[in-house]
Amino acid sequence: MEPGRARVCCGLTVHYELAQRPDLYGRPVVVAAWREHVVCASPEAENFGVRVGMRQRQAQQLCPDAVFLDPDPDAAGRLRELVCAALYDLSPVVEARVDGCAWIDLDGVVQATEAVREMRRRLRQATGAEPRLGLAPGPFCARLAAARARPGRLLRVADAAPFLAPLPIAELDLESWQLEQLDLLGLRTLADVARIGPRQLESQLGKPGRLTVERARGQEPDRLTPWTPPVTTSAHRQFDPPVEEREALLFVARALCNDLAQELALRGAGAKQLRVRLDTEERESLVRHPLSSTAELFGLVGAWLREWQPAAPVEAMRVELPLLEAAGRRQLRLWARGDGSADEVTAALERLQERHGAEVALQPEPALPASPVPSQRFHWHALGASDAPISTRRSRPVPVIDENPRLSRDLGFFPHRAP
Repeated sequence: MEPGRARVCCGLTVHYELAQRPDLYGRPVVVAAWREHVVCASPEAENFGVRVGMRQRQAQQLCPDAVFLDPDPDAAGRLRELVCAALYDLSPVVEARVDGCAWIDLDGVVQATEAVREMRRRLRQATGAEPRLGLAPGPFCARLAAARARPGRLLRVADAAPFLAPLPIAELDLESWQLEQLDLLGLRTLADVARIGPRQLESQLGKPGRLTVERARGQEPDRLTPWTPPVTTSAHRQFDPPVEEREALLFVARALCNDLAQELALRGAGAKQLRVRLDTEERESLVRHPLSSTAELFGLVGAWLREWQPAAPVEAMRVELPLLEAAGRRQLRLWARGDGSADEVTAALERLQERHGAEVALQPEPALPASPVPSQRFHWHALGASDAPISTRRSRPVPVIDENPRLSRDLGFFPHRAP
């Protein structure tokens, strides 16, 4: 690793379990099942001494005014996938954890500053909380830098060793007995750990001991685990008791379509195939234009449900998108009202230019509108090149229906015919 090169950016947000309830931000919240261990707690609850891993009853005694929520690991996992998908086009290597920690590797990224800025925006959009960012030579140092940054701000660390030296050993990802062992050895800070030999600590803690020394020295032995985007996605809902009212099914279907639309928006993807399952019955269809919004998805799902006659009350509904494609590949129906904004149309034309050359997308500029010669009425130039001097732009005649063929022949627009 090149010394002094900050190449990994870490974004810290709230735990993804807490992100399910953004309306509770700023209040003491504890996520723990009844009489089970605490999964996570908000900073306001941690101020009362609530810690991850303690019993739910003990947390309730420490912070009786806290809001206690049951864990929802499926929802937290879906949000993790959303975060990874949202960051995937910023860097080829992305990793995120449900505890609210996400990394991108900026090695080889041309516009690293823009990628960091966009990471901040997308994390805020996905979780509803302002992230704290850390930029450092590796994932371990980047996480600790982010933990010390202010919300919405970036803390950059060029040299890891001096930054890590004064930090306490509690920052190391070790079990409690391992931390106690370090304390018994008189190792209180990362600088103390860095001075000990890797083999010496390995004899005390096993393999984690060697890695601990390397982390404390800023050598960054850990590597990010690249996230691989799935080719399909789905959303489902269980009903207890079973549902048979059509309006209830439509209401749930709209909510599922909305969840999928949010995921597609973060991933920059669209659905080419749609499938709906009601227990064992299913309907599916391929679509010509990729579906990405709630209105587009529910338009098809709702039409099916309005005419569907389930054989029995429905116990489960699943909306599946078996075939996804990048939204950038979507071919806009350019002249259809409401199909894409002006920016989307411009972006689509620019993609055509990149593939087939600048001359594939031309735009006119009035020159001599009153001229009887059609080729003189407009100057045509490549899209996005409107600032070029007129003399350098390409002129191209506009196909028109000439109402005066004789005048056109006299001006040479059509070839002369022999009398």
